[in-house]
Amino acid sequence: MKYAFIINPIAGNGKKADKLCKEISAAALDSEFDIELHYTTGPGSATHIADKVATAAERVGEEVRIYACGGDGTVNEVANGVYGHANAALGVIPIGSGNDLIRNFGGTRNTDYRDLMSQLLAEEEVIDVMSYSYKRDGKSYNRIGLNAFNIGFDGNVAILATYFNKKTFIGGSLSYGLSIFLNLIEKSGQNLQVTIDGEQLFKGPLMMCTIGNGRFCGGGIESSPKAKLDDGLADVLVVHRIPRRTVLKVLPKFSKGKLDEIKGIEKITEFKQGREINIVPRNGHMKFVVDGEITETDELTIEIKDRAMRVLVPYLQV
Repeated sequence: MKYAFIINPIAGNGKKADKLCKEISAAALDSEFDIELHYTTGPGSATHIADKVATAAERVGEEVRIYACGGDGTVNEVANGVYGHANAALGVIPIGSGNDLIRNFGGTRNTDYRDLMSQLLAEEEVIDVMSYSYKRDGKSYNRIGLNAFNIGFDGNVAILATYFNKKTFIGGSLSYGLSIFLNLIEKSGQNLQVTIDGEQLFKGPLMMCTIGNGRFCGGGIESSPKAKLDDGLADVLVVHRIPRRTVLKVLPKFSKGKLDEIKGIEKITEFKQGREINIVPRNGHMKFVVDGEITETDELTIEIKDRAMRVLVPYLQV
């Protein structure tokens, strides 16, 4: 068995990455585990590294555990490199700003997942994958996501929060709070046609559309409280275009996964589970966020692939 750690050196402002690198290097010297360490160099490099490591292990008939060390964006990139390799399992060591995928597996703190020996001895679970295709500038692309898609208000909040995290001293929950405030001023949304398993769910202006394989997004917002990573379904929520005062009423409940507690919520939302989702922007293009990664497209199609990814879940002392 090989253990490969792919580290985003700028995750957590670099300090958490430095500490983790020292721990992994020490473990490689002092244990019987076959450990190797890799560093990302820019967008897309984590996918390339993961694919290369898994392919090399395949050639010699070896199992490999590949750990994404960073935030949700790093996890997304590594997962795209792991996907399709039957000999590879995905591990996650959260040292980024969002870290939403791991919230689906229990544990109350990111530090619960940073114990190196627990990661090396972790059990495996098998989860669904959201295979998606999109078009941009006349070209077609195919990738996978594990956790959630966000379009409209919550997607725009995530986009702006990412900007604050990368370009300013503002980070963590403060970046999301400020992003929500600024998007409330602008009242940003989208104009979309949303189709699920061949049936139209919604068409027109909306505040936001969330597609969840996992329950959380945006650094702990429970946007899809009914979602399960292994049920073969995506949870699709559409919130209609609504006045700002209603947004302020909806957001606290939305963030805690309790929209159903709002009286009359069914009049301003649509919800459905399904296996194939098609989203077409009526104004020609849209931005969406998948697992922390921001993309612009002319059309988006998502298909659930049943139990298509092996994921490592360390034993948590909670």
